Amino acid sequence: MSDIPVIPAPWDLKGRGFIILYRFTKEEIVQDPFLSDHFKANFAGGFGSLMAVDYETSNAGPYQELLFIPGAFRFYGKKLQHISRIFVSTDESVVNGRRNWAIPKERANFVFQPLEKDREEILVEHNGDSVFRGTFRIKGPVFPVNTIVFPYRLVQVQNNHAYHTRFTGHGWGRLASVESVKVNPEHFPALAEKKPLIAIAVQPFSITFPTAVVEDIKG
Repeated sequence: MSDIPVIPAPWDLKGRGFIILYRFTKEEIVQDPFLSDHFKANFAGGFGSLMAVDYETSNAGPYQELLFIPGAFRFYGKKLQHISRIFVSTDESVVNGRRNWAIPKERANFVFQPLEKDREEILVEHNGDSVFRGTFRIKGPVFPVNTIVFPYRLVQVQNNHAYHTRFTGHGWGRLASVESVKVNPEHFPALAEKKPLIAIAVQPFSITFPTAVVEDIKG
């Protein structure tokens, strides 16, 4: 992928999608095959998140994304969140996501399929295998959504460096019900099939990913 252009941070993204929140136990977290032993041993609770997003615009162009954040983890004295699994629909997002923030993006094919009014299905495939299939129904009044309420302070690890990023976002949301979620555990954490605490359809919203603060990992 040497021909992929360099697209440095910060990125400003606008789109729509779904945010699903969970609470996991330590016993559940150790079952996530995409987490390193270090993160499994330092699970600190908090909210886990699944996000399925259709970015209409970004610095890297339009793309779709599916990601999983199991919760908070103790990392050298701080409680931070960590993306254990993520797929996106373009090589530009894959390469620059790894380069800018050490986010371990992989390429996949996405379909955001309207089924009827206020009901939608999302399909994700990787190398011909199903990764994720979810059906959501949107309901209720519109309300403001902001990461001030649920802040995301990420830490990702790459080549003995820790990349610290705090992304911020705002927009409008409606409650959603998760009618069904099915994942392929070879490609995505089966924890995503757990009954969620709440699901929110964010339509539309904006997110800013700033430049990461990169530190050497101690000892």
